[in-house]
Amino acid sequence: MAILAERLSIAEQNQALREQLSPENQAYWDDLVTALRQQPKFANEDTLQRKLREVLPNLLVAQSKEQSARDFFGADPQTIANQVGAASTAKPAWLTWDLLVPVLIFILGVVLPAAILPAVPLQGLLITVQFGIFVIAMILGIWLAGRVTSQMQLVGWLVIVVALFLATWLAARVVPARGLIYLTRVGGSVFLLVFALAVTGLTWWHHRRHADSWFPAILGSLWITTLLGLLARFPLTSGLMVTSAGNLLIALGTVLADASILIIGWHIWQLRQTKSE
Repeated sequence: MAILAERLSIAEQNQALREQLSPENQAYWDDLVTALRQQPKFANEDTLQRKLREVLPNLLVAQSKEQSARDFFGADPQTIANQVGAASTAKPAWLTWDLLVPVLIFILGVVLPAAILPAVPLQGLLITVQFGIFVIAMILGIWLAGRVTSQMQLVGWLVIVVALFLATWLAARVVPARGLIYLTRVGGSVFLLVFALAVTGLTWWHHRRHADSWFPAILGSLWITTLLGLLARFPLTSGLMVTSAGNLLIALGTVLADASILIIGWHIWQLRQTKSE
């Protein structure tokens, strides 16, 4: 199955799998595909083909056990299509826990690093502008995901990420310093620890229910950033963090934090791809 996925597009995979069905099951399957095309959720061909790719292997397994397509689905094609369409539109694909992960990455990559040093305040106005830019980028990405092929989605997301980076960089240079928020040594330390523990607890809870959760990808960055913030607030190490060596440590920690998201996220993405195959 993995070799097949490497060589063929999703539509070609579906056609190859369909040819393995018996004539009776092929007739049922064709009627089901026709009925699914009438559902608003599957107006996009790529979305439809991905859904078919999820179902076909299960139907082939049922066929190998001498179960017909009608018995496997339990109803006529039109009824099944209506049920699948209703279930799919009841909750948008993007409205999941996955949507919280980019928000946390924004906090870890933009907000917290800006206030690692107690003497450096958070700029409320700048964060508001940058978060607004981030939300616009997310909306564009979600809109794009349901309208183009998977290859174009990758290109589109790359363009959005680059544009987001440039827009936040520009905002940091033109937005005036307003709404300054200082994380004091004691208060900041408590905030950082509570935030890190809360996100870690959420990650543990969600990962127990979904083995391919995205949340573990942010844990490395979360605790590296938290450690740097605590070092800048503890009396024994606070002096070091305002020296050139401390600045180098902060820069190195930031790079490692970002790299951990990419490396762990890549493994989770591979896990999800393997699961979908």
